[in-house]
Amino acid sequence: MILHKMSRGFTLIEVMIALSIFAVMAAAISRTASQNADTVLYLEEKTLASFVAENRLNKIKLAGFPAATQTKDDTEMASREWHITTLVEETPLPNFRRIEVRVAKMSDKDQPLVSLTGFMGKY
Repeated sequence: MILHKMSRGFTLIEVMIALSIFAVMAAAISRTASQNADTVLYLEEKTLASFVAENRLNKIKLAGFPAATQTKDDTEMASREWHITTLVEETPLPNFRRIEVRVAKMSDKDQPLVSLTGFMGKY
């Protein structure tokens, strides 16, 4: 009498189910990694834009009491071009100015990344 030993392996359906589970997990991990990279890049741009705004506000304060004006100009920081809109307004108090600095990427001047507001006294 001949006894056949049956070797037990995975069936085709089991392999296909395992591969489909792996594919879904890989797609989810890839999407999450992509979103994290986008978030990091956005936060980097926003941080640099806030540095540009703070530098501009400090430059205005160091220059002395500003006149009420609005200016638009461009600058470079961290090998990137930035568009800066500065608005100096009078306040109800005659010896104070409200200074608003908005910073946007050069490629999208109408959408500021950062808006920083400060006040400056004459004395």
